[in-house]
Amino acid sequence: MNPSTQIVIGPDGAVLGATGELSAGLAHFRLEECEALPREIRDAGKSLLVELRSSRSHVVTRTVALGGGDRLVELVALEALAIRRAPADVRQLLTSKLGVLASQAAGSEITLSIVVADDVPAVVFVDVEKLAWSVTTLVGSALRYMRSTPRRVSGRTINVAAAVGPVPGELMIEVKDDGPGISSDTVTRLFKRDGLNVRGAGLALLLMSDICVAHGGAIDVRSSTEAPDHGTTVRLTLPSSWGSD
Repeated sequence: MNPSTQIVIGPDGAVLGATGELSAGLAHFRLEECEALPREIRDAGKSLLVELRSSRSHVVTRTVALGGGDRLVELVALEALAIRRAPADVRQLLTSKLGVLASQAAGSEITLSIVVADDVPAVVFVDVEKLAWSVTTLVGSALRYMRSTPRRVSGRTINVAAAVGPVPGELMIEVKDDGPGISSDTVTRLFKRDGLNVRGAGLALLLMSDICVAHGGAIDVRSSTEAPDHGTTVRLTLPSSWGSD
């Protein structure tokens, strides 16, 4: 018996497409939020995402039987962005990739610090190139804004920190500055894909979001323009970062 319905989800659980009798109204929602769907489908979607994050395959599928097996629903989970995990030393990666920016920061009397928590494993499994690009882009952007802002408004520190997240195997990397900050209305628009309005730093953040989602994680931005706590913090969360690749 062939499945009568197919539901395709991305690595963050968002429904990318669906066919068949259960497809109406699913688009633009996460599978787990679609309460009209049977619990069996939502639970299968969760476990399928776990399988996707730990698998070397970019596409994984599962068939769910409903109504005593009378109806079959095929779930397909796929990576929105190809991720090539490889073993990496986070300490060495951050130090080497941020070396030039650290020198530039010192020349502008801005302190760039790098701290990796003691419990972060010596080897993590991430897409090294994409992670390196994300962190250097965040630090470079913070450095440019702080250089171009009067010292009475901008701060003088950029802190890069790597730590173990609350979920086993989860790596978190934060880039925090005490610069002028980003207005709250701008922060709410940062990840809206509205075509021509996406450019520059906004486009870079969208790409970073895709990279985190493809790892099975997320990006979070917090910012304030009010003294004395002005500044911006961007957190990258990357699940399943250690173990076997």
